[in-house]
Amino acid sequence: MVSADSDTVSRARITGGSWPKSHTQSTEVGDGSDVKPQRSNVSIDTDVTKDVQVSRDTGRLLALNQRKTTDKYATVSRKIVEHKLAMALTTVLTIYALLGDDFRLYATNMPADPIFNVMVIICVIIFSIEVLLSCLGKSDYYMGFFFFLDVVSTVSLVLDLTFVADTLYEGDGEDDGGETSTFRSGRTAKIGARSGRVVRVLRLVRILKLYKAILEGRRAHQKKREFTSDDEWDDDEKEEEEQHMGGESRVGKKLSELTTRQVIFLILSSLLVIPILQPSQADSLPFSTDYGVNSVSLAFQGLQQNITKREAYEAAFLRMVWYHNWFADRGFCEEGRLCPDQHYGRIFWAGIIGEDSEEVSQISKAAVEAFQTTAERQLKENHFYNFGTMPARAREILSSAWTANCNTRNNNELRVRQGLSLLEDPIEDVVGYAVQCPDGLRPQELKLFKPVIWSQLLPGGSTIAPGLTSESQIVFYADVRPYVREDALFNALITCFVCFLLLIASLQFSHDANRLVLKPVENMIRTIESIRANPLIATEMADEEFRAEERKKARKSRQQAKEHMLGLAKDIITFKACNAATSNLPMETVILEKTIIKLGCLLALGFGEAGANIVSQNMMGRDSASVNAMIPGQVVECIIGVARVRDFGIATEVLNAKIMTFVNQIAEIVHGVVTEHYGAPNKNFGEVFLVIWRTEVAMDSMKARLADLSVIAFTKILAAIHRSPLLADYRGHPGLQLRLGSSCRVHMSFGLHSGWAIEGAVGSEYKIDASYLSPNVSIATSVEQATMSYGVPLIVAQSVVDVCSASIVSKCRLIDRVIISGSQYPMELHSIDLDYMSLGVFKGERLRIKWSSRQRFRARQFLEIEKAQKWDKDTNVVGHLECDPDFIIMRRRYTVDFMQLFNMGYQNYSQGEWEVAKRMLSRTQTMLGHEDGPSVALLRFMESSNFVAPKKWANMRDLHPARPGWASHKT
Repeated sequence: MVSADSDTVSRARITGGSWPKSHTQSTEVGDGSDVKPQRSNVSIDTDVTKDVQVSRDTGRLLALNQRKTTDKYATVSRKIVEHKLAMALTTVLTIYALLGDDFRLYATNMPADPIFNVMVIICVIIFSIEVLLSCLGKSDYYMGFFFFLDVVSTVSLVLDLTFVADTLYEGDGEDDGGETSTFRSGRTAKIGARSGRVVRVLRLVRILKLYKAILEGRRAHQKKREFTSDDEWDDDEKEEEEQHMGGESRVGKKLSELTTRQVIFLILSSLLVIPILQPSQADSLPFSTDYGVNSVSLAFQGLQQNITKREAYEAAFLRMVWYHNWFADRGFCEEGRLCPDQHYGRIFWAGIIGEDSEEVSQISKAAVEAFQTTAERQLKENHFYNFGTMPARAREILSSAWTANCNTRNNNELRVRQGLSLLEDPIEDVVGYAVQCPDGLRPQELKLFKPVIWSQLLPGGSTIAPGLTSESQIVFYADVRPYVREDALFNALITCFVCFLLLIASLQFSHDANRLVLKPVENMIRTIESIRANPLIATEMADEEFRAEERKKARKSRQQAKEHMLGLAKDIITFKACNAATSNLPMETVILEKTIIKLGCLLALGFGEAGANIVSQNMMGRDSASVNAMIPGQVVECIIGVARVRDFGIATEVLNAKIMTFVNQIAEIVHGVVTEHYGAPNKNFGEVFLVIWRTEVAMDSMKARLADLSVIAFTKILAAIHRSPLLADYRGHPGLQLRLGSSCRVHMSFGLHSGWAIEGAVGSEYKIDASYLSPNVSIATSVEQATMSYGVPLIVAQSVVDVCSASIVSKCRLIDRVIISGSQYPMELHSIDLDYMSLGVFKGERLRIKWSSRQRFRARQFLEIEKAQKWDKDTNVVGHLECDPDFIIMRRRYTVDFMQLFNMGYQNYSQGEWEVAKRMLSRTQTMLGHEDGPSVALLRFMESSNFVAPKKWANMRDLHPARPGWASHKT
């Protein structure tokens, strides 16, 4: 059977310490002998246990180090992504990703494409790094909605690489063999272009991300700004204070993500589906170039068969070129005329493409000049349609040999392409970018026109021209750069519009939900989080909320006075006048938010500082609604104060129902002064007030100040009780005078002691009470009860005096050294001598204040300022006490001669010289003009032994407190 000292066990449980060595080295058996363990039997098991424990500790250490390293990487990654420079860089690259390709097509030519390819590659690399860092630094990013959008938008940048886009673009169609294939190729190219533009719109999501990042940055900046406000909320020059904005809640993040997702799906689906569902009539109707190329091809075949004359072929060819005059919009056609500049195709290259190109025919110079003359005559005669003219260099090229070799490959097979280019050489103010071959333009910037009907029925039944095979065709290339640039410009405008629409729609869709639901809910969450961290802050939150309400009312009244007529007209127009009754009612979310603050304030008032841990611990449980009020207590170091109302039982019998008003009037003084002096009111057991000053939360240098404040607080309470006009009215109460005498008055006695206490919940699951349990609480109660034995209003135990400053100690009078039940050691008792009977009732004019919520708020704000000044190191709190008029009056009787004579009498008493002590204390008994309580108590004790000290006198005696009574003190 193992036994242990019960006191040692209790002390170990309370302090959380280890067992004494005496209990760990041996065990006691029934006969009292010590049985020591045999080392040989347990050495192996002990070594194995140690090895297992070391391995476990090593694993935990490695896991902890790995977790710290991971957290460090996550923090660094998040800081990099959220850095201002990183955000600025990604913003610039995002704008380029949205508009860069359109700018390339609008403002540059093909030689500039490599520069844009480099920019696209840089964007892909930077965005990929950003996605990687976001995965490492943001816990809710990986595999989330924005993660997939970022990946898709980053991958879509590959389509902006020119060599990728040229490979996917199907507008050339040189390998298509027929009419159906050609038309299908054109439709596929347009659908591919539309899809590419829609995929590019996915990058607009990055704008939303940047907007959210900027918004969060602004919120963080506002949160760091110092909040300075004045109590005068009705000042005309004072603006409304900015509310503190915390981080976004999980509800807000989820709602924002869902709203953004729905907006993105709606806009992207509209951009993608609607153009595809709209049929294009242009795909089913041939262009003039299609008809022209067929006419030229048939004329050229007839020329090869000697069926048609050369003039017919040249006329068809020149009509094709002039009808689609490339130079018409370059000043070679008068403005306002119907010219080829309004056509889709503007021919810049013509030739033969195929395997056999020996039969190449050249246009004569005479035919070219003749057509030029005809075009000039059209302009002069103001024909309905004008071909426009061509510059001299272009006419020379038309009449030159078709020697421009622009061979191409199709499926790794060389195909000969030979002809002429009207843009072969630069022409000042006309041709700035020379194009030798069709490959000199981007695939999007040119259009191939080849004959659909490239053969005709010849005499003799043959259908193929002998100079041309089925693999050779005469073709024309049109320059569509003006249309591509116009399309790029409109695409950029569409991108900007969609960006604007996406932002506005996302904000507008969530605006009402944020204003009516989300923001109030987030305010509630922040309120609950604050109360969870510090339940006592609820009272401050209630004050701030009340201040905001009053400021809002004052601002609204000013606005109504200034804009009454304008507001009336606006209400009539918007039909608000009919709904005025319902519009003034607060929203349910606002009511709920204010209710939470009120509940938190009531919790703080009900549980106090002792119950703050109970509230905080129960609010930490987020996964369950169960309440566990019986949480373990915690040991705190504190100064315990006990204040008692004298003759409370008689007052209760006499006052009956008015006793509550009586107690609350006293409590208002006690609680207010204690709180102002950094104490915490805990319990009121009818006549007894228990107050606490926690010293463990203060630094060593400030513990003395807390001790001084505790003594000063009780001193001021005593003065306030006897100076209060409200409490002075009870002196003339007939019932109290009948029971207690004509000189009765409201009086309190006080005791102070310092030590440890268990702070926690006392009770059961049906009812709990937050309080302090400790032998030191009983000691403090005994110290207060000793005030009746010694006839003084305030006794301070040695445990408090040892902590106080020298200024307070100099005002304490050592009156006895006693043994109190519950204390292990003798304790010196000190009295703060205060003649409260010399205080008069306050005769000044009473404050004619109607105590409303606003006035109480102002009073609390004033007390908070006074309280903050007392904690300032530069403030001499004892000096302020010494200058207090009430304190000066109460200390006036206690002269230096009296104090010196009493101290000599006490020293003789403590040394056993009771006869000498009798003479001195008998003099001090009447020196004050009334009996001195400590002198009377010591004389009474010595008289019980005939003024002879016991043989074993050790300068101490047992304390037997007298029964408390009502103050009936005669001067």
